[in-house]
Amino acid sequence: MTVPKTAGPVLLLVAFALVQPLNAQVNPEYRWTSNRPDAQGPASLSHDRTLSSGEIQVALKYFRYQMQGQGVGTDSLTTGQVLRLFDVAPSRMLTQGVSVDLHVGVTQHLTVAASGRFATKTMDNLTGLSGASNVFLFYQMEASGLQDVEVNLLYNVYDRGPMRVHVHGGVSLPVGAIDVDAVTPLSDPTSAQLPYPLQLGSGTFDLLPGFTFNVQNEKASLGVQARGTIRLGENERGWRLGDTFEGTVWGGFYRSRWVSASMGGRYSSWGNVRGFDEGLDPNESPAHNTLSQGGWRVDLPLGFNIVVPPGRFEGHRLGLEFVVPLHQDLDGPQLRHSWSLVAGWQKSVWF
Repeated sequence: MTVPKTAGPVLLLVAFALVQPLNAQVNPEYRWTSNRPDAQGPASLSHDRTLSSGEIQVALKYFRYQMQGQGVGTDSLTTGQVLRLFDVAPSRMLTQGVSVDLHVGVTQHLTVAASGRFATKTMDNLTGLSGASNVFLFYQMEASGLQDVEVNLLYNVYDRGPMRVHVHGGVSLPVGAIDVDAVTPLSDPTSAQLPYPLQLGSGTFDLLPGFTFNVQNEKASLGVQARGTIRLGENERGWRLGDTFEGTVWGGFYRSRWVSASMGGRYSSWGNVRGFDEGLDPNESPAHNTLSQGGWRVDLPLGFNIVVPPGRFEGHRLGLEFVVPLHQDLDGPQLRHSWSLVAGWQKSVWF
């Protein structure tokens, strides 16, 4: 998927705005330090820094993503418009759960990371009733369980003065289920395969390339991260999810030794499903149609980080980030992103 012409200028403007706290220059004698709340990236990001040799970092995050209302391109659609094309119109989808991240600093330059997620996905649906205009039958579909597990390596390629750059890459292991089914009004009395967005995994081994840049001065930090997901082959049900890309620029504003605020910009793109699942009817709903899964979006993330002061809970870090969409362009009818929230805790120990 090509990057739309508007996405690049938007992120460049955000980067320019965020770099102002750095006073347009960085003192080369200043040394980047992790002992500040703004040294940690926003709560929704992973792999934002490498660890010191012998450091072990454990993180626990709660995430909640909400999508609501149908759209195509940049336009919104009514339920009636969707039902002229499909039998069912998804109206809302909520994804929430917890993730556990483990990072281990093997050397001063190499960090090994692994992460796993448990999620619950709920989709609200509306379907028309025969002979009754503007009257809809409401029903829900739900899937919950483990999602795919990610294993990554992070390696420092530049660490001098106030700047740090590291590359990260790994593989996503297909642990999440791709055959979740349920009984719905259209499948009764037997259960039916749930649509692509409700499946918990990809069913494929996926490559996870990326890099992260950090720069810091006495007042603030600036970070840039790019990461992608490249799908390898098809899963056992004959399809694969589209490749994804995410680019994030953020600024962390150093308010005190214990608290920092952050804001930034994020561009995300995701491709349509390739192949198809024989258990899904593409005319049932947009969620069942492989051509209604792709798109791109620009988000505004806002958050803060806290480092607990000396005392009983010294060294614990807390983070909260709220993300709202600024612009989204969707391939075919599909649910529009409404908002997302990530709250996290992390703690480092040394061996």
